[in-house]
Amino acid sequence: MIVGGLLLAAELAAIGLVFKHGIDFYCLDNWPRLACRSASLSLVAIYCVAGALTLFFALRRSALAELLSDAGHSFQPLMANVFGCALAMVPVLFLAEGSGARWLIPSFLFWGTGMALMLGGLFSYLAPLWRWKAFLGTYGTTLAPLIAVAAATPWLSQLIQPLWNLEHIQDFTFSSVAWLVEAFGYAVEITPESKMIGSGDFIISVAPVCSGIEGMMLVTIFVSLYLWLFRSELRFPLAFILYPLGLAASVAFNVVRITALMIIGIEGNPELAVGGFHSHAGWLMFTIVALGVIALARAVPALRKPEVGTVGAAVSQAPFWSDPTVARILPFAVFMLTALLASTLSQTPAMHYPLRMLIVAAVVLPFLPVYRAFDWRLDPVALAGGAVIGLYWVLIPVAPAEVAPYGTLTGGFLVLWFLLRGFGTIVLVPLVEELFFRDYLETRLRLRPGLIWSLVAALVTAGIFAALHARWAEAFVAGLIFSYVARRRGRIGDAILAHAVANAIVFAVAAATGNLAMI
Repeated sequence: MIVGGLLLAAELAAIGLVFKHGIDFYCLDNWPRLACRSASLSLVAIYCVAGALTLFFALRRSALAELLSDAGHSFQPLMANVFGCALAMVPVLFLAEGSGARWLIPSFLFWGTGMALMLGGLFSYLAPLWRWKAFLGTYGTTLAPLIAVAAATPWLSQLIQPLWNLEHIQDFTFSSVAWLVEAFGYAVEITPESKMIGSGDFIISVAPVCSGIEGMMLVTIFVSLYLWLFRSELRFPLAFILYPLGLAASVAFNVVRITALMIIGIEGNPELAVGGFHSHAGWLMFTIVALGVIALARAVPALRKPEVGTVGAAVSQAPFWSDPTVARILPFAVFMLTALLASTLSQTPAMHYPLRMLIVAAVVLPFLPVYRAFDWRLDPVALAGGAVIGLYWVLIPVAPAEVAPYGTLTGGFLVLWFLLRGFGTIVLVPLVEELFFRDYLETRLRLRPGLIWSLVAALVTAGIFAALHARWAEAFVAGLIFSYVARRRGRIGDAILAHAVANAIVFAVAAATGNLAMI
């Protein structure tokens, strides 16, 4: 299986690099746009299908073991695989700039035949035909929709782009890339208005489509497939937290990817950088990210139902609305999911903030008995820490937003918007975020006792916390302060109090000055 996987990865990489960079042929200047997109996305579809199959087999290891029990029985199928790769390369001999569309049909015939032989030979190498028939007879009804959705993912990502409000993600991607490149010591010219960044002759534009929409689509589909295939094993609605976590991981990875390619271009390899900037390698890496998110989910016991009656498994558990783990995760998952829906479906997502808070409040209410059990005594250090965060947050200048976050609301609806915005900012957000970040996530990240692991957990948690805020530098410092406050006396209520004080100061100043962008 390892030999087959490495062989296929090498062949797909070679085909992609040769036709993208190895010949003097720009597709859009010679062929119809639909043909060019189909040629590129078909190769990407193979990555997605391979990722979907990896997901299925990783979670159904017994099926994989049975299928591959005769793997490598003969090397002859690999000859068909290599011959297919050679056929897929034949269009290199006649594709040239200015050749027009006369080679369009022959190219697709060579590519289609070559890919069929490549995949057929590889599958025959992994298992004989009779094993494939038995396997498909058992799992075919599950695999068919899985493969169909995975193969359609590249085209789906193109179709849904108009539904996504990518402006905020684009801004975050651009500012994060600019900061990281400068942090590595490179002097670059930055034009925020046009999202241009570069040095010397190497300048790139971080367009909305470069903001990781492919990765977000891939993660969304893979997480959805995982939730559907293994719905009987998962705890709902808690498992829905994989959506915001997966999307955040996808955006973060995209920032790292573009930063790396930016540095490659500045260092004198612009062709490799530009090729990688929009290459199939991005899709391949996004597939790995999606699989990584699901692998991580499999390692979190709280997301899965206990295996009743098995050795070492819990036979009983706390009722759902009394489960302390659910009380720490579910409100945050709903909070992030509503944010995702608002930014996806609306050009002014902040206008829907009150509705989001009502939904979050409805989820928080059943857990009130759990929260009442916390130690809620006032702590002067927590009050002081929150005040420090609130003061530096409002003293660092922030340009007012061009469009009011409440959109076109006026009169009583505007008053209601401010009331619910304040309630959410001061009461709900501190509770939801501190319970998840400081009480749940940071505790899980402290794998061993000792100062080093405590610092690592605090830094990682503060980093993730910062990534979810537009003012990420201020949020990172705030996350560290909240962590100190929570660990000082071992009371999460202190961190919630500090967070509430900070947010109250920020909201009061923002409302008084009319500069709501500082929140």
